Formats: sequence, C-alpha cells, structure tokens
Amino acid sequence: MDKQTIIQVSSVSKYYGANRAVDQVSFKVNEGEIFGIIGTHGAGKTTLLEMLMGIRMPDRGSIRIYGHDVVLEAERLKEDIGIHLQSTTLVDKMNVREAMEMFQGFYKRKNNLDRIIEQFGLSPYSDKLVKRLSGGWRQRTALAIALVNDPKIIFLDEPTTGLDPQAKRDYWALLQLLKQQGKTIIVASHDMEEIQRNCDRVSVMRKGEFVTCDNPSTLIAQLPGGGMTMEAVYMHHAVEMDGSVSV
Repeated sequence: MDKQTIIQVSSVSKYYGANRAVDQVSFKVNEGEIFGIIGTHGAGKTTLLEMLMGIRMPDRGSIRIYGHDVVLEAERLKEDIGIHLQSTTLVDKMNVREAMEMFQGFYKRKNNLDRIIEQFGLSPYSDKLVKRLSGGWRQRTALAIALVNDPKIIFLDEPTTGLDPQAKRDYWALLQLLKQQGKTIIVASHDMEEIQRNCDRVSVMRKGEFVTCDNPSTLIAQLPGGGMTMEAVYMHHAVEMDGSVSV
C-alpha cells in the first residue's frame, strides 16, 4: 500500500539578489519515511529546510504540508513540526528538563516529557545543565526538545556534526525508533555513510537545484562506472563536473 504524501513542494525558489539559493525545486515526502538532502556547502539545503519549516518565505512556488500552505497557515502547522536546534546556546544555562519545559510552552499539543526523557536515556541527566553535557548527550537533548509537542514531522540540519562514531550510531538508532513510531524525518547531512544506511530516499542539491532523487541503492546503481557508495553519488552529482565545488 502506497504511503500518503504529506509534504508537496512545487517549483519553489528563493533568491538573495542575484544568488539563486533555491531554484525551481519540486518534490514530495511520504508519511513515515526518512528523507535525506545532500549537497555541498552553499547548495541550498538549509534555505530549503527553513522554507519547509515556515521560517523563510519562498519567492516563488508553493509548499504544502498535509494540504495546508506553509506560508498562509504557518501557525496551524507548527503543532505538527519538530525542529532539531543546530545550536543549544539558547538553553545552555538551563537543565535538560527546564529546556524541554520551556519549549513545550510554545505549543498547544503536549507530549509526555517523562516518557521522552526515559526513552532517550536522559533520566540521569535531566537535572544537569545542558552546557555540561557531552556533544552526544547535547544532541540527544536537542532531539528530545524537538519532540515536546509530539510532532508528526521532524526537521534535522546536520544533527550529528562533530559527534564521535558511537554517538552518531546512538543518535541514528533514536531516529529509527521515531520512524517506527510513525514520524516523518527530513534530514540534511554531509555524512554519506549515515545517509546511505538510514534514508529511504535521498535528494541531491547543486547550486540550488535538485539534480536527482531516489532511494540510495538506486542512486548508487545508476552511477556510471559502477560506484559503490553514496560518497560516489555525492561526488558525481553534488560536485561540479570540472572539479570545482559550488559555494
């Protein structure tokens, strides 16, 4: 049975003067999948995520989530969206529980904080200041904060940057658990091994455009010369053919 399409992006563009940060991008995301976005720095990944989250307005095109316009119905849609903070600076001087309680106050829908804390193994750290946590536990806390409103969709921008291999594996194990619970996850990452292992589909951005989108195994199989990894997909599609990189 086909999964329901819950995000529909149609010919979306965002310009900053002459810079085409996102240019005529169209795609859909299905319920319950992990959808990856890869590309070089400056390819437009973060700008695209910010438009999906309603933080930035597209200059052209439309974004609909559950049939609702992200721009016109941003307040209504925020209850369905969870955002992993790239930086924990805002909550560094709070303990884990205080940070979760503060962000939960922004929403009408409330998730069970005790259940999240237990599920994420945060019980021993719930009374500790966020700034005192290791990188891996800070990222767990950031993901826990993204769940305080029990969102249906979670947006992640480079969530495991700087983490050691074990912390990365632990983080992705949590994401797989959330997927099993029916969450839809959109993640931008430069870690091709993570993307290959965990994503149902992956889109490649270059200079603000989507150049290809499919499941990892298909993207790899379609490479000329028989590439074997998502790293090869990245080099073939995301990096300029003359060897330069878009910035």
